[in-house]
Amino acid sequence: MYLGSRDGLKAEYFWNKVNNKDNLLMVFKSKSGSIFGAYSPCKWDYSGSANKQDDTLSSFIFSQTHDQIYNLKENNKNQAIHCHINRGPSYGNYNDININGDFTDGYSELGCDYQFDRNNNKNYKTHLYGQEKPEIQECVIYQIQFN
Repeated sequence: MYLGSRDGLKAEYFWNKVNNKDNLLMVFKSKSGSIFGAYSPCKWDYSGSANKQDDTLSSFIFSQTHDQIYNLKENNKNQAIHCHINRGPSYGNYNDININGDFTDGYSELGCDYQFDRNNNKNYKTHLYGQEKPEIQECVIYQIQFN
């Protein structure tokens, strides 16, 4: 439903495609070549409350580069995704994945709302992106439909 290189890597174009959609799987490639992404059944909707709750606890972040999956923490199910019209995709309370509106700026503090052992990995701020800032080169978004 969305391909950044075709549709544009900006919040405006992102929201034109995803607003009021749910069950989205997002895959990103950063400038460093890291491939990562996330899935949430929550509806991406920038009106109303910014944080969206996942009572199913099926939201997760993944790193293909590190071959790992990071599940949503049960105590943080009310912060599965964060929707803001001026931002790109944000998972957690815009902590674990935070991609700003230009898809280059932002940060990641993996382990806030999604499970990640910071004690055994001190590079949690660069773990997903392979660098400090996301600097997204490509983004592909699929809407998963269940019958």
